[in-house]
Amino acid sequence: MQDFAIKIAILFSLIMSTNDFSAASPPRSDFAMLQLKEVDENAHIHSHDIRFMRSRSGNFFIRNNPVSLVFGGLMYSYQRFISPQLPSECLYVHNCSNFSKDLFYEYGIVKGLFTTSDRLLRCNRLSALDIHPLFIDEKSGKVMESIDIYKSDDK
Repeated sequence: MQDFAIKIAILFSLIMSTNDFSAASPPRSDFAMLQLKEVDENAHIHSHDIRFMRSRSGNFFIRNNPVSLVFGGLMYSYQRFISPQLPSECLYVHNCSNFSKDLFYEYGIVKGLFTTSDRLLRCNRLSALDIHPLFIDEKSGKVMESIDIYKSDDK
């Protein structure tokens, strides 16, 4: 037992002697870091393409559909007021709310709702284990995904 304690003491002293903690730079104050204006390239700025979600159709009834207006209002309210309050840790380059808006534009309300729920279920760290490395952006380290993955081939 005494040999074990001696070995641990020697190992600890070797670890402490290899790290020169006195040469480390002193911690900077918050004000000093703001003055340096150092910006991390990988820092994610929480931004959305915030616009009211309206159909691009030329038909008056499709463009002013009450259901589409309600979904558009809910999406706008979420992006404008709720989303900035949440931490931005989305795995994807095209964040989930903008991806959802594109899905609603492309596929309509019913398919857009189901495909949005699929995307939201995959937007977590557990599902990141199943992502193919070719879909990961080298700069940001986030997943690049297009709405084309939901297109069906039976036309």
